[in-house]
Amino acid sequence: MKELTLLPGEEKVFELEADFWNRGSNPIQRFFGNVARIISRIFGHKIHGKLIITNMRAMEVRETIDWYCFVTNTNVKLLTKTSIKEIGYEMNKTCLVFCPMYSLYYESSTQSTSINILNGTDEVMLDLLTKFYNVIK
Repeated sequence: MKELTLLPGEEKVFELEADFWNRGSNPIQRFFGNVARIISRIFGHKIHGKLIITNMRAMEVRETIDWYCFVTNTNVKLLTKTSIKEIGYEMNKTCLVFCPMYSLYYESSTQSTSINILNGTDEVMLDLLTKFYNVIK
């Protein structure tokens, strides 16, 4: 994935790498989205990307990878104030109550995007949300 060229006076606030899958907020959509993601991975199809937040803009960069290594599609989206309806974070525990998994999400009128955060805590997630919100407000 190419490195983003910043504008004059622009500084990167944070960058998150993730596998992007449009799973929606409905539990049934999430179930079918997870099944599709697993089947796609077996056949070498992956949607990899980054959420890049700078002091001037928020961008989503996606690459579709087929046959495990061939980039077949690149999509760069500039997230605007009017396109984002909601941002937030979720904490779900797996292995009963022992393994918390934090994810940052943002929803637009047409899709919901969720990004898992490694070593997340409530403080880290609130900091990410504040930085993200300050760019799109």
